[in-house]
Amino acid sequence: MRATLAFAPCAGPTYMPLGIASLSAFIKANNPECQLNVADLNIAAWHWLIDQKKEYQDFRNFMQGRLGSFFDEARYRMHQRAWNRLVEIHNNYIVMARFYLEQNSLSADFQKLLEYFSGLVLANDPELIGFSVMYPRQVLISLALAKFLHFKCTPRVKPVIVFGGAMMPAMYGEEILQACPFVDAVFEGEGEPGLEMLCEGRDFAGIHGFIHRGQAGIIRNKKVDTITMAKLPLPDFTEWNFSSYFNPEPVVPVVFSRGCKWRKCRFCAHNFSYSGYRRRNTERFVDYLCRLNGQTGARHFYFADQYIEAADMKILAEEILRRDLHIYFHIMGRPMDDYTPEILQLLFKAGCRWISWGIESGSQRLLDVCLKGTSVETVRKVVRDSHQAGISNLLMLIFGLPTSGEEDFNATLDMLDDLDDAVDDVKSSCFQLFDKTAFAAQAKAFGLQVTGREVLFSNEYGMVHSHRLFYKEKSVDGTMRPPRGLLEITQRQRRKLWNCHDSILQSLCCEHYLLYVAHRSDIRPDMLAANS
Repeated sequence: MRATLAFAPCAGPTYMPLGIASLSAFIKANNPECQLNVADLNIAAWHWLIDQKKEYQDFRNFMQGRLGSFFDEARYRMHQRAWNRLVEIHNNYIVMARFYLEQNSLSADFQKLLEYFSGLVLANDPELIGFSVMYPRQVLISLALAKFLHFKCTPRVKPVIVFGGAMMPAMYGEEILQACPFVDAVFEGEGEPGLEMLCEGRDFAGIHGFIHRGQAGIIRNKKVDTITMAKLPLPDFTEWNFSSYFNPEPVVPVVFSRGCKWRKCRFCAHNFSYSGYRRRNTERFVDYLCRLNGQTGARHFYFADQYIEAADMKILAEEILRRDLHIYFHIMGRPMDDYTPEILQLLFKAGCRWISWGIESGSQRLLDVCLKGTSVETVRKVVRDSHQAGISNLLMLIFGLPTSGEEDFNATLDMLDDLDDAVDDVKSSCFQLFDKTAFAAQAKAFGLQVTGREVLFSNEYGMVHSHRLFYKEKSVDGTMRPPRGLLEITQRQRRKLWNCHDSILQSLCCEHYLLYVAHRSDIRPDMLAANS
């Protein structure tokens, strides 16, 4: 079997696609006869655009560290303007993709891009093409390319086209197949076993997690069985050119665990992508970090786990220190009492320089409504202790949660004021209601009235929605009003009740944020002395 795994735009130019690296490793280990081509079309698109215009080439050279002074804030901001302009071009391509899917109209510029992608995808004359779709912004371009490839290939050599990735459980597979006759199947869940069966030529009917066409119409197979981490090889980046990404040195995404151990938050839609919580063997995982460090020189690792518990991080940090492995890394954390000052200091010594904390709100009432399982008092203590250990704290907040009011909003602002000297950055988002979450299932009980679903595109064959729901919420006087999340964020920004100490952090992508805070710790001996 000849197969291509494709990762399409639009993602940032700093991100290495973890999904297809994980799938590639599994196929190489379990079906070595498969001729596998891995195509990161996203980074290829960034280079393709920049190569056409000399005005953007200094931007690329700066971000890749060839012009020096990467940590100079003024120079970074100057080059970031080119980044923003290129994002606008990507946004236009998304519009063009929708137009192509809806009206079969293909602009000259977009056709050139699709022709370029086709050459990369069809390089090994694949019998199977798998699209890994991780982000909402990739959906339309991935489908547009699938359509283009379908009509480009002759009937004699038409490859099977399958869609998978974290976005698929957040959509409706039946709708995709109805509106997109050029897509043969949609895969929901963890994709390794299903991809292996595809590469072996198995019939669609026997592949769990598959949505496909049959004689009786569109068929949804049984859900994917949970696969243990022991059977999952670690992601394979051997075919990646690390220097092609827009980082001055490699920042490699890794995953220590899959799934969420808590799985109770009423707003969360991430759990649709994974089965139950599982973690890797610590020694084997650190072996992998050592190997990547030795083979590629990678020193910075971005942990993409939903979050890692303190007990697991303690064992991992101790193993990193035992190996004397000099690396820097980021994790996502749930602020609980088990993140003690001693464990946070241990994490800093092992190289942890940044923790993204899932805070959501400074209102205890709202945390309880969300079934978050955390307390505001513990949040304040853990964030302060983390700062004292030398770790950068990024707080992730959700404004406009169901039943929220002015008192809840002010409680969040009070928490931010109280933690002002311990927080490096805050990422705010408006509450979004997603189908199949607990809040959606109990919408009426939480004063929500669903008014519609987000339409991604529609054509003569059908309409494709995402899981995002539009809604109104009950106000104090009982009338239904628009969601207040955007209003709360706007008020916070206008009143300037909280500002980031390092303003550059607010504009950095994940990979550059890690590089920046690691560099900052290197030039601040007081941090190192406090943890020696």
